[in-house]
Amino acid sequence: MFKKKRKTNLRGIRPLSAPGSQWRGYQQRIQLHDEKRQARRRIAYYFISLLILAACIEGGFYILKKRLPSYTDMPVSLYPPDVDPIDTDGLRALLEPGILYNPTGSEIEFLSGQHKYQLYTGIDTDLQKAVLRSFDTRHANRIGIVAMDPGTGRVLAMASHDADDPDRNACFAADLPAASIYKIVTAAAAIEKTELDYGSNIPFNGGKFTLYRNQLTDQIHQYTNYTTLKAAFAESINPVFGKLGKNELGKSLLEEYGHAYLFGRGTDFDLAVQQSVLEISNTPYHWAEIASGFNRETTVSPLHAAMIAASIVNDGEMMRPWVVRAAARDNQTIYRYQPEVLSRTVRPETAKTMRMLMEATIREGTARNQFRRTGSDPVLSRLEMGGKTGSINNNRRQIRYDWFTGYATDPGGSGDIAIGVIVAHKEYIGKRAAAYFQDAVKHYFKGRIGDDGQEG
Repeated sequence: MFKKKRKTNLRGIRPLSAPGSQWRGYQQRIQLHDEKRQARRRIAYYFISLLILAACIEGGFYILKKRLPSYTDMPVSLYPPDVDPIDTDGLRALLEPGILYNPTGSEIEFLSGQHKYQLYTGIDTDLQKAVLRSFDTRHANRIGIVAMDPGTGRVLAMASHDADDPDRNACFAADLPAASIYKIVTAAAAIEKTELDYGSNIPFNGGKFTLYRNQLTDQIHQYTNYTTLKAAFAESINPVFGKLGKNELGKSLLEEYGHAYLFGRGTDFDLAVQQSVLEISNTPYHWAEIASGFNRETTVSPLHAAMIAASIVNDGEMMRPWVVRAAARDNQTIYRYQPEVLSRTVRPETAKTMRMLMEATIREGTARNQFRRTGSDPVLSRLEMGGKTGSINNNRRQIRYDWFTGYATDPGGSGDIAIGVIVAHKEYIGKRAAAYFQDAVKHYFKGRIGDDGQEG
């Protein structure tokens, strides 16, 4: 008797019991079935792989779109200019003051005569809006804030408030005293033209924030105090800088370095900027006043203050500031910016020393209280920051002028920024200039580093 045959699990294939060719045919059909089954599996595998590849490509384009600048909004004929090109003088003549007042977009259109003009700016719109939102105008007569990229001169934000003249752009007004901001110039000159360095021991007599004639002598007695150049800069000690101006530098060097930093010279910019004032008499005591910033005649604008800080972090090169990347008339390009070094303020090694002085101002000097909590901030704690404060009252002592100019740089390489801030406080001291600086820096680097301090 024959045993009952086992049922096969192969559909459509009948088992054969005969030997020979029938058996070989049976094996071939099994092999063919396996090949078809494997082919079906490969098709499914290829289909899934194709879907994954498509998703990766789409994601890659999305990332590139986010990380790379988009030029789809630029005029087709952007490079090079092709219709009656104009220079920066022509651009200034074209732009009325109100056209770029507190801009919140990177593209601006306006009519002039029979033509429509388009401006393509370098404004960081997110930063610009954040700075404007941060304004506390209740106790401030004037606020002017300019942020720029130190290496290119690109103006990232320029925000203005002026209660006395709403049409005036406070960012470009140089009618307020520079105060101790000028100590940056004096310190740079002293480092390059005397034997002082940041750790040099310097004697002074009397209080830190006064400037009497008897404090400018080299007399040493039992009440003489000693400090370093770094501490004198960080704490803004007037008699130390007064003595440097009167006894070491004199009128010619104060003027030479002041002009290198563009004091007493015009600022080449896309819009009209009021010239920062520097006038030095032949009186030695006046040299002390200028060197320490203990006067109301030396003036500076927030744009210029930002440029000074930018040159320090840019190894002594002061770049020409710009806000207009390109301009077009009736969609035909007539202007595009060209990078330019305006001034070599100091040697790179001097700029490095100046950064040490400005970092000390934040850590242990006049700005330490405003920056005391930055060490626990997930963004600010990752940055190297330096700055200089300046404060002085107006003649009637009704308004307190509060300056801060400084820089922030990410050691991880995500960028640098320099910011100049003026706040003219009324009867009560409101939000300080250093606080505006921190807010702007934090917002700028937040998207670059991330809330958790990780590189974004």
